[in-house]
Amino acid sequence: MFTVERLGPQALGLLLDLQERIHAALPDGSVFQRSSADFLSYCLAEGGRCYAVRHRGETVAYRVVYFPRDREFNLAKDVPLPAEEYARVAHWDTIAVLPRWRGHRLSALMNARALSDLRETGIRHLFATSSPRNPHGVRSLIAAGFRPVRLVVKFGGNQRFLFYRPFPGGWEPAGDDAPDDAQDHTGGKLLPLSATGDLEAAFGSGWIGTDLHMGVANATNGTDGTAPRLRMRRRSLPFGT
Repeated sequence: MFTVERLGPQALGLLLDLQERIHAALPDGSVFQRSSADFLSYCLAEGGRCYAVRHRGETVAYRVVYFPRDREFNLAKDVPLPAEEYARVAHWDTIAVLPRWRGHRLSALMNARALSDLRETGIRHLFATSSPRNPHGVRSLIAAGFRPVRLVVKFGGNQRFLFYRPFPGGWEPAGDDAPDDAQDHTGGKLLPLSATGDLEAAFGSGWIGTDLHMGVANATNGTDGTAPRLRMRRRSLPFGT
């Protein structure tokens, strides 16, 4: 039985310990950006929302939501969102799960709780980042209603997808998704997550991601052998130019 709890300032030590345990277990630590004690303290107080998943008394996962407000680091500055909207921005920041508990849809559980809690805050714009080398993180954000709209360099020179979700309503439907090939007659296409140059060019030409194709299961090796690919369509951001 998994339960989600909102954390308060007294949970700082818990989060610092948990993020170190999770980071140490990753084969590629660069896909996970650890948070400072100052940042977590801000989010645990009035600068955001922090959640933990408990299982039989053990904390097995956590999610951080950050309100940048007038602070310097605001992902909205990477898109043409008017500055007067910055106070209504939230970052879907760190989410992490201990390795033995992955595959239990804990990300979806925490995302649902956080989205519900934010409805009364006045937040209207949600931003997030995820590494192109982390397809499961990309898929989790897309499942929560986010869409990748840019490739940006953050966190000490690491490349990240920049995701956006209007809130609370979300994106309007984008029409049919692309089929499982490079391009179709509707204008949709699929690009590998590893093709960052092609992805960057597509974002710059007015495309956004709409879904992630992880591969088709088969009896031989479990997948069709293709790399994870981002489904993309031409789509304007719902603000700016």
